[in-house]
Amino acid sequence: MQATHATYLPERSPLWKVFWLYGVLPSNLLWATVAWLLEQEGLWGATLGLLVFLLGYTAWIVAAVWKASPNVKDSRYGVMAQALTVVWAINAVLIAFFLGLQMVRHLVVG
Repeated sequence: MQATHATYLPERSPLWKVFWLYGVLPSNLLWATVAWLLEQEGLWGATLGLLVFLLGYTAWIVAAVWKASPNVKDSRYGVMAQALTVVWAINAVLIAFFLGLQMVRHLVVG
């Protein structure tokens, strides 16, 4: 039974699965939800909460991709996945930071 659960660990999963199914798809869905919440203009607290969750998720996916990067036939794909994920994380942190500042300003100033 332990072997079945071990297959869900990033370091035992194929890189393509961790990168695309655990990383790219959920991240894009989360950012689409953030964009939708921003359009609603009244859900600042929910949007800030989702941004905080998104930052935690981003940290987790960077570590997961890093652990799964050796699980490829050609090591260049592992390096590319690591680089793309780090750049994506930097982008996510910057966007979340500036959106968060804008929302906090809106909450304080009104």
